[in-house]
Amino acid sequence: MTLSTEAIKTAVFDGNGSTTAFAFTFKCFAQADLVVTLTRGSASGTSGVEETEALTTDYTVSLNANQNSSPGGTVTMVVAPAAGSPAEKLLISNAPSYTQGTDITNGGAFFANVVEDMVDRNTILSRRAQEITTRAIQIPVTDDTGTTVALPTETLRANKAIVFDSSGNVGVSADNYVDQTTASAASASAAAASALVAQASASAVAFPFAFSTTTTMGDPGSGVVRVNNASLASVTAIAFDALSADTGSPDISDFMVTWDDSTSTINGHLIMVEEGTPANFAVFAVGAVTDNSGWLQVAVTYVDGGSSLFTNSTKVRCNFTRNGDKGDTGLTGSTGATGSGEGIEMAWEANTTDTDQGAATVWVNGSSNVLYMDDVDSNGANINSFVDSWDDSGSTIKGRISVKKQVAPENYKIYNVTGSVTSASTYSKIPVTAVVSAGTISDGDAVHVSFSRAGDKGTTGDTGSTGAQGASVGVALLWDTDTSDADSGAGKVFGNNGTFASISQLYIDDVDSAGTNIEAWIQSLDDSTTTSARGTITLVKTTAQTQIGVFTVTGAVVDGTGYWKIPCSHVFSNVGSLADGDAVTAVFTRSGNVGATGSTGSTGSTGPQGDPGEATNGFAIAMAVALMVFNLV
Repeated sequence: MTLSTEAIKTAVFDGNGSTTAFAFTFKCFAQADLVVTLTRGSASGTSGVEETEALTTDYTVSLNANQNSSPGGTVTMVVAPAAGSPAEKLLISNAPSYTQGTDITNGGAFFANVVEDMVDRNTILSRRAQEITTRAIQIPVTDDTGTTVALPTETLRANKAIVFDSSGNVGVSADNYVDQTTASAASASAAAASALVAQASASAVAFPFAFSTTTTMGDPGSGVVRVNNASLASVTAIAFDALSADTGSPDISDFMVTWDDSTSTINGHLIMVEEGTPANFAVFAVGAVTDNSGWLQVAVTYVDGGSSLFTNSTKVRCNFTRNGDKGDTGLTGSTGATGSGEGIEMAWEANTTDTDQGAATVWVNGSSNVLYMDDVDSNGANINSFVDSWDDSGSTIKGRISVKKQVAPENYKIYNVTGSVTSASTYSKIPVTAVVSAGTISDGDAVHVSFSRAGDKGTTGDTGSTGAQGASVGVALLWDTDTSDADSGAGKVFGNNGTFASISQLYIDDVDSAGTNIEAWIQSLDDSTTTSARGTITLVKTTAQTQIGVFTVTGAVVDGTGYWKIPCSHVFSNVGSLADGDAVTAVFTRSGNVGATGSTGSTGSTGPQGDPGEATNGFAIAMAVALMVFNLV
């Protein structure tokens, strides 16, 4: 028979929990030639896993009697593929063995159907090889014939990511893909540290403690804090006394026990800043908090900090910023397109001497205060004029140089340009200071070098007149002792209970004590998508700023016509109440939003290439045809 279709497999059948018989219409020589593949669905608990089913154990086959006139048959499953979301999926494919079982002897009888079956079998095998090839990753036919597509041995590629070099050759990453993820996370954490430190240094509600260099975990004493290691980078636990060193030694333990309430892996960040010397700081990611009755132990992970531990008895201000709750796991996204490189293509050189290290190299001296750039890049283009312009800015810092590993850009080095670029005939010398780095860039690694110019320094402006004394940071209000759910007048703030610790709802007027409309600010208090803790409101007595009350916003704000209702829970206070008409400053710290959707999963590895199909024995067929003609004569 002729094979009028190229089909060697069925369409995918979706399981419904009841259908067991599945028909196919391609020619099949034997039951054993069929391959039945079942992809598990949600009902199995192993959704997406492909399984090759076993003949007689998992299914039976009924072939049509005449495969030439009526090709195909029916596969009957022992257990019906299950329904679900997703449902189980079934695929039937034709996969005869790559053997030749027909023996044509000289002078023997000629049977056209035997020869035709040979031809059909070879055609099916060819189509199967073609079908496998179409599912494999292929380089374009127009690519250079010298392109390398072979992978390293299994030992060299274990736990590595597949990458393509600047010539398009297939290779693997230099480092473990797990290490790449870790380095990326560390970089993001370090980038956020400086902002957190600035926040803590400027915060009016950070709590002071006296630092103790004792490293034993236990009650550090009234108003004292200590860590469990003399090296900041090795600190894993911090002991806080329940009482801060603030005026009146307020008990803040009720506030500190909430530091691990977030459902995120990292509950938040604790920033410790030396009072009066903000350059001395430490940033920690917060884990579990243990209340030991009178003192608290906080599990932490070091993120960033100064060069050494705080000295004994130094006063440090401690600020905590809560992370938003962990979001639901996002759906796996599709594989993105390969991104293009950025910056000048160079090769990193580990040598630190002030001598030319060869074409297209970039390197730094041993002190990391001079960066050297060869005059040509990896493509042979002269970049000397461009590099010479890197000191053109009139600012003290001329700009910023970024050196990123091409195959793993989470490995990088960043420098500020601090002086004039000088030429050394075949390379340039650039005075720099190191800003930050992450991961590892090794000798010979291909890198992208980019430069961002700083704006010119502006001229000094005229001295302005002395302004009026500014108000305290926050919203200026007046405390009202009324506890009824009604508008108490312009600029008023009050609660639904005369005692701070029993307040579950705050009421704030539409305007502040100066008559400025603050409704937009009030409406923003519930903007966080962390529904259980939208943020923290701190009320500070204007004339005695050590007297505070801290409340967590627990729900949506409600318009009461002329005033607003804010649901809250008491966190901490060191005053039982305020007097009627006391001036207060309201400071709001917003909680982070619920975590973002999970990142796209990595691309799976390339499957093995199938064996080539056997070529048709043209000589044997020709002889058979000749014998047929001879017998007819």
